[in-house]
Amino acid sequence: MTQPNQQLQYKPQIKGNNDINISRPESTLPTPVLSPSNSIGPSPAFSTVLQSPAVSEFELENPFDKLGLGLGSASSKAADEWQIPECWGHRGASASFPENTKASFIEACKAGADGIETDIHITADNVLVLFHDPELHRTTDGEGLIHKQPWDGVLEHVRTKEAPHQPIPKFTEVLEILLQPENMNVKLNIDCKVENDPTKLFSLMKDVVQSYPGWETKLAPRLILGIWHPKFISPACEILPYLPRYAISMSIEQCSKYFWKNCHGFSIMYEVLASSKGQSFLNQAKKENKKICCWTVNSCEEMKQCVKWGIKSIISDKPGLWRKIKLDIETDRVKALKPTLQSVILPYLYPKNYWFQYARAAKEETEYLVREGGTFDIQVPVISMNIVKPSDSA
Repeated sequence: MTQPNQQLQYKPQIKGNNDINISRPESTLPTPVLSPSNSIGPSPAFSTVLQSPAVSEFELENPFDKLGLGLGSASSKAADEWQIPECWGHRGASASFPENTKASFIEACKAGADGIETDIHITADNVLVLFHDPELHRTTDGEGLIHKQPWDGVLEHVRTKEAPHQPIPKFTEVLEILLQPENMNVKLNIDCKVENDPTKLFSLMKDVVQSYPGWETKLAPRLILGIWHPKFISPACEILPYLPRYAISMSIEQCSKYFWKNCHGFSIMYEVLASSKGQSFLNQAKKENKKICCWTVNSCEEMKQCVKWGIKSIISDKPGLWRKIKLDIETDRVKALKPTLQSVILPYLYPKNYWFQYARAAKEETEYLVREGGTFDIQVPVISMNIVKPSDSA
């Protein structure tokens, strides 16, 4: 979805023990700089009473009691149904390669990621490109706004500052990676940037997706729309009704008020999900079959905590690290997830986990979304929550 390398909609950079740093340009408001891996500490985050909701779990003799799981390999129905979360590579494998590039996407697939998380924009000549910021200068040798420049003759020549120097990928190129035989099980979580016009964006996406032979079975079932603003809900339902909608947010209140009724899942910042409100939201989501994704999860302890929560997926810059954690869990689940001194103590040592830190970041993010996309308080007509078969969509 954005965090400690937090994937925000221009997500705040959270650096270990440092304060949250959110930069906003004076006019274009691009995304702040994100380091490839700054989630260095385990985090159940503090709530308003400075208590990590995960701490109660450490008091249990059996760490799976909270999830109702049996200790045997298949000793109960709950144990049989329990699943390890999926891992979606954050902008690919962005801890190893320049973010949102073909090299990064391919590396994520090779590292065993279950999916790729990426961001989408429209160029001046209506080409869909995968890039995080509205502007080019943070990560490339280009300058200016993407939507004001054409692909042909201009953006096609832009290269990343970070080596290996890569071009900006087009939407078609990541779909072609997904259609490789070895990647047919890899999903694509598309973060729809608020600067885009939703009707235009989804219409262009529809044209691209449906241009591939067999798209109904080979592509559509693996695509997910990530949205930050309520104005994207109705166009998504009308134009791409065969794709599930995930609300991306740093605010539990925002998820509940504006997205609960119209989204199939939620992509939420780790520190927010680890709060007491986040845990209550998670429990309610499970009851109503809403999927939960967590971003951006880069440390071993945070990855294990997400497993204990029983969420659908994590977004990580380090799918290779996740593969190792996953293997440990599959080998001996109880041993791999057993609480340690580190997992108990360290969450209290990092300011990024304090409620006032991520609450401030959420407030600034919301202000940015409103500036770029307008008020959240819009009328959303009653829409269907059915994910239609691609063959039935017109």
